[in-house]
Amino acid sequence: MKGVMAVVLAGLLVLSVPAMAVSAVDGEPNETDEIVFEADEADQGATFVEANGTSNRLDPGEEQRSERVEHGSGLGASLMAADDELRVASEQETLVRSGFDNASDEEREERVRAGYDRLQERIDELEDRERTVVRAHAADEQSTIELLQTFSRNYHESETIERALDDLVGYANEIPGYSLSTRDDVRKLEMHRSDTRSQLETTASRSGSGGQPLAVRTAETGYTLSLLDGNYVRETTRFDSRNTTQSNQFDDITDAHGTAQELYPWVFGADHESHSSDAVESRTGQLYRVQAIHDQGQLTTYLDGGTGTAYREVQTLDYRQLPTINNSQWNDDGLALSINETAANGPVEVVVTDAETDEPEPATVSVDGEEIGETGPDGSLWLLPPDGEYDLRAETGDGSIEGTVSSSDAPSDGE
Repeated sequence: MKGVMAVVLAGLLVLSVPAMAVSAVDGEPNETDEIVFEADEADQGATFVEANGTSNRLDPGEEQRSERVEHGSGLGASLMAADDELRVASEQETLVRSGFDNASDEEREERVRAGYDRLQERIDELEDRERTVVRAHAADEQSTIELLQTFSRNYHESETIERALDDLVGYANEIPGYSLSTRDDVRKLEMHRSDTRSQLETTASRSGSGGQPLAVRTAETGYTLSLLDGNYVRETTRFDSRNTTQSNQFDDITDAHGTAQELYPWVFGADHESHSSDAVESRTGQLYRVQAIHDQGQLTTYLDGGTGTAYREVQTLDYRQLPTINNSQWNDDGLALSINETAANGPVEVVVTDAETDEPEPATVSVDGEEIGETGPDGSLWLLPPDGEYDLRAETGDGSIEGTVSSSDAPSDGE
């Protein structure tokens, strides 16, 4: 492992136990009704892109809209986050805090319950908001910036809701004989605070100084966000794999872990140099988080009990460790341009060298006419490729070279 990935894995290995550790969340189930989202027709075989020598990847669905963008939260997202924080604080003040000190124990319990119910509604609203904006984006009815601002807004609001839940537990503890468990709610909120979302606001500022843009794919059934930032980070959600109106398909948390092993056979079946995994159950939401560390990085997948398959996943991978599935090379103008592609339309290494000496050449690399970045001292640059066929160009101080890359049939040497 190298760089950031080595640090991440070292920290996680300290926190994890060898082999499989399976545990359920402590405490009794919450006394609220089951949270119900609009139920899509469940697809028990949610589409996975299967890969050899690396982890399978959850696919967002068919008829995708795909873009690569530079993004920063901007004033709009900042204002929305501040407004959400004020609204949550105002609601909790009205429902819980105002008059709490002078209320009877029964009245206090009613206040805490009212505050909790409102926060659960807000948690549901995060999910509904995402579904709406993703589907609108896939239909080309909403811009990519608006889509990413929604993800940024949910990231911040999930933090605000979690703080409000913590405060609410404090009020509940003041009521004799009454307790409030929010563990399952926290599990749902954490899905909105992935590594990809935490970096949305800084992507734009780094892109101008050699950073990589964000790749966005949306479909009627879900989305994928991916970026290169020391590691390859990829987040995908399949909305049609979430159905809280169905009975639980898993007997217990061990059963859910077994399903994760079937969905990601390389992660759990390969003879990794270092490997650990754990699973946690959120009872009221029929949601199972399974995490695994392997030689190429980390997988976090959320399985839905209603559909019995993967609902969300976040994969953090050291792209330098990913196996190459295709090599292609072009020669022109005294230059050699080559690419090394990785599975599931993952990161691509572009290498520019002198055609005669094979020495690295400093070059500016463009994809479909858009400048991506500069090759490093070794003549290489990693990038996130577009879907399907794209034009690749490298320009040096002495010349330039071009090639056309197809994800299904990359050109051979000299074409």
